[in-house]
Amino acid sequence: MRVGITGANGMLGTALVSHLSKRHDIFATSRGKGMDGHNIEWDCFDLTNTVLLNQWLEGVRADMIIHCAAIINVDACEDNVEMARRLHVETTRIISNYLDANNGRLIYISTDSVFDGKKQESYNEGDVVNPLNTYAKTKILGEKVTLSTKNGLVLRVNIIGWTQEGRTSFAEWMFRGVINNTTLNLFHDVYFSPLHVDKLSLIVGRIIKDPIYGLYHCVSSDSISKYDFGVQMAKVFRLSVSNINRVSVESMNFQAERPKNMALDSGKLADKFKCSIPSALDSIKLMKRQYDKNNNLLN
Repeated sequence: MRVGITGANGMLGTALVSHLSKRHDIFATSRGKGMDGHNIEWDCFDLTNTVLLNQWLEGVRADMIIHCAAIINVDACEDNVEMARRLHVETTRIISNYLDANNGRLIYISTDSVFDGKKQESYNEGDVVNPLNTYAKTKILGEKVTLSTKNGLVLRVNIIGWTQEGRTSFAEWMFRGVINNTTLNLFHDVYFSPLHVDKLSLIVGRIIKDPIYGLYHCVSSDSISKYDFGVQMAKVFRLSVSNINRVSVESMNFQAERPKNMALDSGKLADKFKCSIPSALDSIKLMKRQYDKNNNLLN
């Protein structure tokens, strides 16, 4: 299958390129080139340039496109509302129109930030969205575009893992802080459901083989606070927790409002594929195994 991947040099994009290129022809695009390999073709351009985007679509003739590209810095979206709209909504519309016309499939990678966080339990796919910031608002609009297509799938995710050189994920930021004895202020009142990026890539591979459409949450099987996540990570890596402080998100002065509860329920996906979804702790342990195998990951 010919698979296009946008945002292909990000953490998820890189994992998808690596995993899916073993079985599919990959047409990767991003602002900068990522990993080379068999069955991988790169085109580097600004995705919001509609002329270049249409040229890319016509040139690669993908059977499926996995749309990962996004401005993931929530505060940056507040400063660049139009850019967020163009990337999260308009590029999605152009891609979906092309795929609709050519009977192709679209997987839109969305976020766990689409709710207001007031629910006490994990959110499921039937819960009403109520975004608090520009990032979430524009991602929801991208979801709506995707769900209006014939063969569209929205995956709401939260991922952790090791990134490529020059980038730092949330989990890596915490890990570096612990090993460098830097004070970390982690929120005890913000909950999420992080899934290792490699596990998400495996699930996407399964979806390519056994198509599903509509809206699914693709996250860990449980939820955990940012503080407890940091403590668990330190313990798994056998590091001290003495520099991890338990604080409230209300003590911060973020530009963009953020939901306290971003925990999602992945039960619908687990039931569909009759599979077990890893827990947050499982994902931390996988990071530890990867670190032990290649402990220059952070060098």
